[in-house]
Amino acid sequence: MKHFRTERVRATPKLFTYVLVGFIALLGLTCLYYGSSFAPGSRKSDEFDGSDNRARTGSVTMTNRAAVLAVSRFEVPKSVPLKLKLNLTLMEHYEHHCPPPERRFNCLVPPPTGYKIPLRWPVSRDEVWKANIPHTHLAQEKSDQNWMVVNGDKINFPGGGTHFHYGADKYIVSLAQMLKFPGDKLNNGGSIRNVLDVGCGVASFGAYLLSHDIIAMSLAPNDVHQNQIQFALERGIPSTLGVLGTKRLPYPSRSFELAHCSRCRIDWLQRDGILLLELDRLLRPGGYFVYSSPEAYAHDTENRKIGNAMHDLFKRMCWRVVAKRDQSVIWRKPISNSCYLKREAGVQPPLCPSGDDPDATWNVSMKACISPYSVRMHKERWSGLVPWPRRLTAPPPRLEEVGVTPEQFREDTETWRLRVIEYSKLLKPMVQKNSIRNVMDMSSNLGGFAAALNDKDVWVMNVMPVQSSPRMKIIYDRGLIGATHDWCEAFDTYPRTYDLIHAWNTVTETRTRGCSIEDLLIEMDRILRPEGFVIIRDTSDNISYIKKYLTLLKWDKWFTETTPKGDSLSTKDERVLIARKKLWSVPAISVS
Repeated sequence: MKHFRTERVRATPKLFTYVLVGFIALLGLTCLYYGSSFAPGSRKSDEFDGSDNRARTGSVTMTNRAAVLAVSRFEVPKSVPLKLKLNLTLMEHYEHHCPPPERRFNCLVPPPTGYKIPLRWPVSRDEVWKANIPHTHLAQEKSDQNWMVVNGDKINFPGGGTHFHYGADKYIVSLAQMLKFPGDKLNNGGSIRNVLDVGCGVASFGAYLLSHDIIAMSLAPNDVHQNQIQFALERGIPSTLGVLGTKRLPYPSRSFELAHCSRCRIDWLQRDGILLLELDRLLRPGGYFVYSSPEAYAHDTENRKIGNAMHDLFKRMCWRVVAKRDQSVIWRKPISNSCYLKREAGVQPPLCPSGDDPDATWNVSMKACISPYSVRMHKERWSGLVPWPRRLTAPPPRLEEVGVTPEQFREDTETWRLRVIEYSKLLKPMVQKNSIRNVMDMSSNLGGFAAALNDKDVWVMNVMPVQSSPRMKIIYDRGLIGATHDWCEAFDTYPRTYDLIHAWNTVTETRTRGCSIEDLLIEMDRILRPEGFVIIRDTSDNISYIKKYLTLLKWDKWFTETTPKGDSLSTKDERVLIARKKLWSVPAISVS
């Protein structure tokens, strides 16, 4: 430190000025580059956007309050340390990790140069603005697989995939035919509603499932293909960053009727089949696993060897082949514990011990064991869910596990129906047709907010805070999707991916846990698209506090505040704030 001070004294005033200006410019560039790493525990900074904002917008000075929000209070969580040495062979480097303090920046993330308000659904399923995600390398890499095509100022999505070049629509019908479902409908009369698509690419499989009344959680890491999930969300398709690595996926047990892997390049045999056992945890009784890959049809010696080893593992897991055609094979999980109980002693993989909670997911390591059914489920030999769409409003069997009665469930559903009507009246002057597609509910409770939006052409990412995580199983039992998350950290998504964010008591819960409200607001801004809306329902003190940030956050294109009608979920002193984010950009700053 003494050496630095000595050199500073010797420097000429002119040189000092150059150094100072250069330092400020570098600091601005750094803030932009690490824009997604501002919140405690945010994703690693080189995953923040997929747009090179440094080259596209120039440098930004920290004194420009219109571009950068400096947060006075900075808090670092003590319970989530950074793991510096990651095991690359286990895909650990693709998992959610907290950056060290020196890599956390409280910045607003500007859109790339030329950014346009996204094309609206259903048009967006097939095309997006190239300027919004200027990454044409993926189109070049996958040109022979019909993933996407650059067409002037747009990128088109023909609906192809690595193993369904002729379109996801035809592929979906072929799967239904393989399973001999009535009318070649993969939803099988509403019994298949929730699908997990692992290694989804740009999520065309999930896009075309929507017309079948099936909703997919499309999952892929920010890997060598980088922006595939950003493309999916820009298209308006339910998807999130994630990877089968070392941690359980943030979904409760028995959440999906079908899991799908189309050339997802996953080594399913590694670590005693632990990744397949994670799928086993997530599938409902009788759930299907669709596997389209060379190992499925095994024409060459190496693939035949892998296919035989997978067949042996599935047999020991009590899964069985129910269909096989061309490049695809479909396995089915047992509907009860009967097969497990008939296995010989010592057969691997073992059953998980009775003390293991299959619904515990946040920062929980995967386990190489089979999660058996409860005594009740073994006896009933099914999930007990009614077909979609009736399951959206029918009290699910697992309600009693979270201490909620059917009467309370129905009351919650009706309460949120009325609340959404009230929100709609407040938003009506500003919302244009089809202007909202991607919605996030930051504290979903029982999923009533999402259920009330079912008649709209939107989808909802239901986020369950870790302190309420047992209730996530109710979200999936209703035929909705979501993820468990800790709002003291950043959410695993790209910037500008949601049109509307709903936060009910999220600020209160975050403050109660001692986490930074400023960081929470900046994270919401990162996720929110320009001209998108936030609906914040909280105490009057918290709403007054948030209003101080509206101009700095650029959420002041339009806003309104009101006292909502009282209901069974209301607390004293409750207020609703609705605000709209501006479309803004940062001009390049010349340094002379």
